[in-house]
Amino acid sequence: MMRVSIRTRLLLVYISIILIGFLVLTLTAGEQVASGARVDYGQRLQNEIILIAQGIDSSVRQFNRGSISEDDLSVVFQRYEERVNGDLILYAPPGGRMGMGRANWFDKPELEAALRGQVVLVERRAEDGSDRFFTAAPVLDNRDLLGLIQLSVPASNLRDAVTQRWLALGLIGLLVMGAAALAALWLAQSIIRPLGQLRESAVRLSQGDFTHRTPTPGSDEIGDVARAFNEMAGQVESMLEEQRAFASNTSHELRTPLTTIRLRTEALRYDQLDEAEARQYIAEIDQEVARLGNLVQDLTLLSRFDAGRAELGQDQVDMGRFASGLQQQMTPAAQEKRILITLALPENPPVVRASLNHLLVVFRNVLDNAIKYSGEGSAITWTVQTAAGGSRHIIQDSGRGVDPAHLPHLFERFYRADKARSRDIPGTGLGLALAKSIVEAYGGSISLTSAGLGQGTTVTLFWPSEPAAAPGG
Repeated sequence: MMRVSIRTRLLLVYISIILIGFLVLTLTAGEQVASGARVDYGQRLQNEIILIAQGIDSSVRQFNRGSISEDDLSVVFQRYEERVNGDLILYAPPGGRMGMGRANWFDKPELEAALRGQVVLVERRAEDGSDRFFTAAPVLDNRDLLGLIQLSVPASNLRDAVTQRWLALGLIGLLVMGAAALAALWLAQSIIRPLGQLRESAVRLSQGDFTHRTPTPGSDEIGDVARAFNEMAGQVESMLEEQRAFASNTSHELRTPLTTIRLRTEALRYDQLDEAEARQYIAEIDQEVARLGNLVQDLTLLSRFDAGRAELGQDQVDMGRFASGLQQQMTPAAQEKRILITLALPENPPVVRASLNHLLVVFRNVLDNAIKYSGEGSAITWTVQTAAGGSRHIIQDSGRGVDPAHLPHLFERFYRADKARSRDIPGTGLGLALAKSIVEAYGGSISLTSAGLGQGTTVTLFWPSEPAAAPGG
């Protein structure tokens, strides 16, 4: 099947519509022009014969009535005959005062109408066989009939005039159609050009060039599509960069404990170790295995929330009891650094519907970060408030704080504000990213603020009373 481009189809449609429209308009206008030309031509002939009759009457008045000769009348008549584009015939009744007579004029409609004082236009075949227009008017002296004057012109004169008007109308129509065709070509090109640019951008995107952006042609619908395409390309580029960083960070986080385990197992197999060293190596292997297990568990949970496959819990959880229990669980880790965790609860703690495990993952990660990044002898305050539609939690520490330049990136996966000391502080770098995914899946929000280095950190978290979405697998 032959492929027809969009531009060709647009041009065919536009030109066809223009052609049909102007053809109908030209035919309609032509009929009106032809009809108007016939009326105007007939009116002009009638006005002309009336003026001739009046002029002859005025000329006759200059002579002595009753004694005007045919020669004098011929001179007057010839003067008007030279001015008209047709034939003039003067009819006088028998015994008329002009002294001229013509026979066989009573059967002509225009003459009969002129006798009644009317001027009409008649089209009929003349004696020579040609089609002609006839009109006549009476020549009067006051109210006395002096004679009748008849004017006849070929009908071809009107046809020639109508033909000229048709030609002029057709020429104008062709010019307008040509201009409309050029406008249609420009319009089609203005539509096809940005579509071609979009196609080129899509091809380059499919070939892996995610940095390319299509020009935005304007504020119309095609411009909206171009902007949407650029936004999509930017999101794809950002997603791929995030995936590359995620894969790189994941491989690093996996490779480090695996290397440690391998070195320790090789030492246990081939080196002569005493019992204390062997136990130390086994304990280190156990720690690295636990670290790998936590990393895999976090990655699995994070991927389920990212894919929207995580089930949102419906258990009723008293946030006062939950916060008190988690405080007790985190106290031993805090006491190792002589950190005091203070919990402030409202008189009537709010109740939310959620998975207890999801709540534990979120708040344990937040508290764990507060403990890890706080110095010895500092304090952590956890304030629980009842808010409209849920509960608000403010967890504030007096630790090392965060440089404002790092604040926008803290919820990114594997991001560490202090990369130089990332190995000194345990963790996978997924805690805040996982907490954000869980909180937002329930319809809540989480944010982190810090006045700067050495000025502590504040995490503000809102957890809704009901999950935002129905549970789903």
